[in-house]
Amino acid sequence: MKSDLENSRFSFEYARSNYTEKTALENGFKLLKATDLYEKIINKTVHGNYPMGFRFISKIFENGKTVGINDVGSKDIGTWRFDFDNNTFHLQWKNGWQNTITRAYEVNGNIEFYDIDTGNWRTTFVRAINFQIE
Repeated sequence: MKSDLENSRFSFEYARSNYTEKTALENGFKLLKATDLYEKIINKTVHGNYPMGFRFISKIFENGKTVGINDVGSKDIGTWRFDFDNNTFHLQWKNGWQNTITRAYEVNGNIEFYDIDTGNWRTTFVRAINFQIE
């Protein structure tokens, strides 16, 4: 599982908007319901970025587990869950990556995540690719 992530290429553009959650809403971007987000990212390898210009690749498994690596070589494993009533996505990491509770919006073809406490941009998923479970 980790070896294919370690061999991944970070050959995707760093892409994110400068929107806060408030400005995303003001610009007409719609909240992704948790059920829609689930369909878009579960059992997928996601490529994305987070603040300070870092890029990452993570696998999000249906069983609530996730594993990732970023472009400076940091690796982490964690768990995820959805709150379907509040349309939030929760990530809990074991080795130091930042734990988050976010809402997601489709913005300019990407999925942008906003921290529910601050309303500020947290992470962008640039693409999600199906993977085969072995």
